[in-house]
Amino acid sequence: MSKVLLIIGIALVVAGALMFIADLLPVNFLKQSSEDSYLKIEAIKSFSLISYRLHFLVAGIVCLVAYKFKNVIGF
Repeated sequence: MSKVLLIIGIALVVAGALMFIADLLPVNFLKQSSEDSYLKIEAIKSFSLISYRLHFLVAGIVCLVAYKFKNVIGF
């Protein structure tokens, strides 16, 4: 159980950090464009995992802290 908690915690922290980093990249990062555009516009009614990046990061940190204190918690 504790190894699963560690793996899930690391995966969530990495996913959350990558989503924050992806927000800093230009919009057409992989495409060649003549203009540099850094403004990302999304429809309000669309679902995006990027809007949950802070949740991923916090949940991953909580899992890692729970793994660190697994003897105190009782896992």
